[in-house]
Amino acid sequence: MAIIDLCARKGITLAGAFLCGVTVLAGTTAFAQQSAPVQLESNDGTMSITGNLLSYDGSVYVVEAGDLGTLRIQAASVTCTGLVCPEVSNFGPEFGIYGSRTVGTTLIPNLLRGYAESVGATFEISPTDEPAERIIRLTNADGSLRAEIDLQSRGSGSAFPALADGVAAIGVADRRMKDSDVAKIASAGIPDLRDTANETVLGVDGIVMITHPDNPVRNLSSFDIARIWSGEITNWLELGGGDYPISVNSFGEGSGDRAVMMDALVRPNNRDETADVTRWSAYQDMVDAVIADRGGIGFVGRWLARTNDVNLLDIREECGLLSPPTDFRMKIEGYALSRRLYAYTTPGAIHPEAKAFLDWTLTTEAQSYIKESNFIDRELERMRLEDMGMMLVHTAAVEPDFDGAQYSDMMQQLRGADRLSVSFRFNTGSSVLDVESIRNIEELAGRMEAGEFDGLEVLLVGFADSIGDRVRNTALAQSRADAVRAILGDALNPGTAQRLGLVPLSYGELLPLSCNDGEVGRARNRRVEVWLRLPDSRSNLR
Repeated sequence: MAIIDLCARKGITLAGAFLCGVTVLAGTTAFAQQSAPVQLESNDGTMSITGNLLSYDGSVYVVEAGDLGTLRIQAASVTCTGLVCPEVSNFGPEFGIYGSRTVGTTLIPNLLRGYAESVGATFEISPTDEPAERIIRLTNADGSLRAEIDLQSRGSGSAFPALADGVAAIGVADRRMKDSDVAKIASAGIPDLRDTANETVLGVDGIVMITHPDNPVRNLSSFDIARIWSGEITNWLELGGGDYPISVNSFGEGSGDRAVMMDALVRPNNRDETADVTRWSAYQDMVDAVIADRGGIGFVGRWLARTNDVNLLDIREECGLLSPPTDFRMKIEGYALSRRLYAYTTPGAIHPEAKAFLDWTLTTEAQSYIKESNFIDRELERMRLEDMGMMLVHTAAVEPDFDGAQYSDMMQQLRGADRLSVSFRFNTGSSVLDVESIRNIEELAGRMEAGEFDGLEVLLVGFADSIGDRVRNTALAQSRADAVRAILGDALNPGTAQRLGLVPLSYGELLPLSCNDGEVGRARNRRVEVWLRLPDSRSNLR
């Protein structure tokens, strides 16, 4: 059964990306027994398709269209005419996006502007009397209103009540949904949205600790930061930063940024925010306060810090590893304060324009708008083994269960290879890839089919934490590399998989990204990486 990709066909405006190439299974279609045809006409009236309607899930029509094969068409792009056309919810142009200030301040407006350009619409953003509320309008070329978005950015915690109340089609958060959020939406009959199709990762960001540009301190440990926030360290002289009183800047207790920082650095050290702090509600106000105060310290999203004249501190972990806030580190989620940026929707019918917009955010076209907003895009970067100096030294000098033969084999296999800025991780305690890793598989498979890595050999390298027996950990990492190889192989044409090799390897406890003395660090170290090398290059190394 042929599946046709209409994404680029002239005359059909397919607003958003969809998975072309997914087989429609018999028995799962709601209208497979109906013989009456339907007509799907593009919104701009330039093309129509007639065929038997196989299914409709509230956002996508699946149609058997004769010689064209089986087509998947976004409902937002067409009008269905025919006796068996499903009843479509009568959505107006209005919908809401509520939640995180980090996501809502610049990222969502820039993504909506890019989406508007992709569908031939104009973009207009209007402020209101309330700084946290803005109205965004997308207008079609014929002057009709395509969408009017109520954008409210009051913090991640506001996303979930808005979803429960039905005022938001999309809830955005700069942290993952918590158990307390699940409780908020449960009263409206909405289930846990984690690890479901209703959870979308828009991008990656990180919280960075910032200081005055003249402060010579370049890194702090989590214990240093915890003692600053608890009031135990009050002068930079104690940390090598000169004789200046420390001025602590923070946000309110409902801030997602504050929750990430406190949960990662302060509370694990059995401390809390008990110092005399200045609280800010606006990100730029905190940045300006740190710039104006030689003794100032604070924390903001890296998207904002990198556009201001402040020091961005590395986090020095207790085992001695440094965690710098670089693009590569954040893309592999190996930075101590890296975080995913989430969008959530509720099960069932969603506003079609909201659905089309969310689908579009995952496309290659959207990545430039993410980068323009100073967030981390999904484009792949490369790193060489020789660029991982401190990790290599730490592995050989600090790890208690070090195996010299395994280390030597790793150096021979990976020297001269490039590591890609993509990792695969599994849901805790399971062999099931997490939602973001599944999307990484899809994107990587697409790049492979497009020939991006032709002429190279692909290595899938598993790593583990150091808890327990080294041999067992190496075997666990190998099993996960094998699992990724199987999943990726299933997503590729057999010829592509054979051409690229897809070699699964395991180096167990070697090359830790973080210390193994806490669950967060151990979770970072349990991963499968993707490396590229010239075929047979290992045999040329001496």
